[in-house]
Amino acid sequence: MSLPKSVVGAGIRARRTGRGEEPVAQRMEAVLAIGRAIGSTLDLDEVLRLVIDHTSRLLQAERSTLFLVDPARREVWSKVMQGVEGMQEIRMALGEGIAGWVCAQGEAVIIHDAAKDSRFNPRVDRVTGFRTRSMVVVPVRGRGGEVIGAIQALNHRDSRFGDGDRELLEAIAAQAGVAIENARLYRDAVQVKEALAESVAELDVLYDIERKISSASSLEALLDAILAKALSAVGAEAGSVLVLDEEDGQLHFKSALGAKAAQLKSLRLPLGEGIAGQVAQTGEPVLTNDVSSNALHSPRIARRIGFATRSVLCVPLAADARVVGALELVNRKGDQRFEQHDLRLATLIAGQMARAIAVARERDEGERRARLAMIGQMMAGILHDLRTPMTVIGGYAELMADEPERDERRRSSEVIHKQLEHLSAMARETLAFARGEREILLRKVHLNAFLDEVRELLSRELEQAGIELRIQAAYKGAVRMDEAKIKRALCNIARNATQAMPQGGRFTIGVDQEADQVVFRLSDTGTGIPEEIADRLFQSFVTSGKQEGTGLGLAIVKKIVEAHGGEVSVRSRPGKGATFVLKIPA
Repeated sequence: MSLPKSVVGAGIRARRTGRGEEPVAQRMEAVLAIGRAIGSTLDLDEVLRLVIDHTSRLLQAERSTLFLVDPARREVWSKVMQGVEGMQEIRMALGEGIAGWVCAQGEAVIIHDAAKDSRFNPRVDRVTGFRTRSMVVVPVRGRGGEVIGAIQALNHRDSRFGDGDRELLEAIAAQAGVAIENARLYRDAVQVKEALAESVAELDVLYDIERKISSASSLEALLDAILAKALSAVGAEAGSVLVLDEEDGQLHFKSALGAKAAQLKSLRLPLGEGIAGQVAQTGEPVLTNDVSSNALHSPRIARRIGFATRSVLCVPLAADARVVGALELVNRKGDQRFEQHDLRLATLIAGQMARAIAVARERDEGERRARLAMIGQMMAGILHDLRTPMTVIGGYAELMADEPERDERRRSSEVIHKQLEHLSAMARETLAFARGEREILLRKVHLNAFLDEVRELLSRELEQAGIELRIQAAYKGAVRMDEAKIKRALCNIARNATQAMPQGGRFTIGVDQEADQVVFRLSDTGTGIPEEIADRLFQSFVTSGKQEGTGLGLAIVKKIVEAHGGEVSVRSRPGKGATFVLKIPA
């Protein structure tokens, strides 16, 4: 390694000043040692410590200090202060004190009596307990020539600082500048690498959480899975997810993992109590590595379940600008401390949790509203379907009241009992439809008698609506079918036809046999099927313009026919009525 000319010149001047050969050799060796030290490590603190140690020895100074410039704050601060325990940090405004002046002006100075120099700042001596008498201070420059700091040697042990000392210190400063910039570049590269690794790890965590969200069977299972991922990612011993119950205004432990987790799930935490209660109330995160010194900490629950809490990281669960709870992670493993990057990761995870909770609540509320709507519509459908048998029952009850003949009263009574059985069957079928059941009871039915019962069931209601009922049976033989359910299907279609003929009209039931199928054709002279519902006619709750319509009638018809292994279709033209065709195996 070749030495700078200033170092050689300093050695010559050292000989001329009578210091002899040994000090020159020692100084040259010290400069070489500094060079070797700079090349042996990229740790900034280690580089600076070695530079200062060698500087004091080389310049025979009682102490040396390296100041670095903080351009953002326009300050200079001591990175290493030799002889002070705890490596105290001294900060001064840029231009304050002799070191600050050298950094601001970029000029070296030699001062033989610091107390008499107006630039001297005695505050540093008061802080460190060191008395500065004399000093040599030189700027430390970066590759571009900008001043990045200053090195000062204080109090020569034998005599006074001279120009040779200044030039030696300038040589050291040149090497220190290179070392500082190299170490900073390395540190920045390491920080970028670590930040990139943290970002990749965070993305992996979020990706894994997204997979869990899509596959979880319930909100509780999802929160357990996300909490387990949070504990693993942050390295916490235990954790819990507290969700605000809007009815009682308290936080419920929806998920808890770690020691004593089972006991937590049965507890409630008032909003505002403890760290989690405060976080859920204010929406501000809390990171504390010593809960005993944190005023927010409430030991009530920890004492109740017998769990020792040392450190807590708690972040709010916020969805759509509303705080719905808190994620609390407790006790970093291995007695380590929660750091800011843990807080950032926990906040990201809490955001995913809050979104999952909001989606689950919205889904539950939607399902609740849908169930209530379906129950209401089904009740309306049931009540509407009761009209026909109740009309028949009422009519025959009136006949019984005025009928003197016992046989006729018995016949009316039988009709009423049959209609009551029909009502019971309708209730069972509606409940079965709601449950998605399609069971049918097939038996041999003679169509001649079956159609007489249908006429008896429909004639009074249609007559009251001014509608003529016609039954044209080209086929009156036997068929295997569920008599009650097919009767229900025909009545549902007849009722739809009644609503489509508010001014009266004609309703025709025709029965034919085609190959191995029995075909029911039910036609009306009404307004026809609106185009907007034609392609959805057999879906549940589809209706159009009917004041009493529920949209269940034709959906039930379709299920009944398909349960028989048949099919249903419809032909319609606006203003020309509609014809429903039901085909079932004979």
